[in-house]
Amino acid sequence: MIITIGRQFCSGGSEVGLKLSERLGIPYYDKNLYEYAAKNNGFSTKYVREIEETPTGSFLYTMAMYPYTEFGMDNMMPAGIMISADQTNYINEKAKEGPCIFVGRCADNVLRDRDDLLNVFIYSDIKTRVKRAMERYNISEKEAIKSIQQTDKYRASYYNMSCHNKKWGMKESYHLLLDSGRLGIDGVVDIIEKAYRSMAEKEENSK
Repeated sequence: MIITIGRQFCSGGSEVGLKLSERLGIPYYDKNLYEYAAKNNGFSTKYVREIEETPTGSFLYTMAMYPYTEFGMDNMMPAGIMISADQTNYINEKAKEGPCIFVGRCADNVLRDRDDLLNVFIYSDIKTRVKRAMERYNISEKEAIKSIQQTDKYRASYYNMSCHNKKWGMKESYHLLLDSGRLGIDGVVDIIEKAYRSMAEKEENSK
């Protein structure tokens, strides 16, 4: 089984992924995807993050904007395409190695043809998210609210442009939607772990 985690900004998605990795004893991929794309293309990790933090960093957006560009040469290929392609390849490679957890990067879409996925979306109330953002990034309440709004808008745009017939944060796009503000990080981890083990057992019994 493979777990993919989509999340609102500062809802604790990365923390949930890390704790699940420790409990289940399976690899967890989050910032690893930035590092892989950066190393593979000779970019800095900071540059890759900046490219991804705009909707124009998505593969589909770039293809739509440059439909007649000659992509045969690497130096003519927009950075967004190289980064997206590398991360897609990395996700597919790691998924083939065995059970694992992916946070973000539309991993649920990249792996959509597999039948061993548990796709999760984590959200929370704005008050909890603002508090987390202020503590995590040492910023003011006003700055936290602005960051949350901008990042959520970007993630929704990126997901909606990149994914097939799915919408960011909508129940039809996931198997589980969990409120980390109400349940707590550990509560969310408990539920995903239980669902994962149940699905893995069912999968094993069907063989």
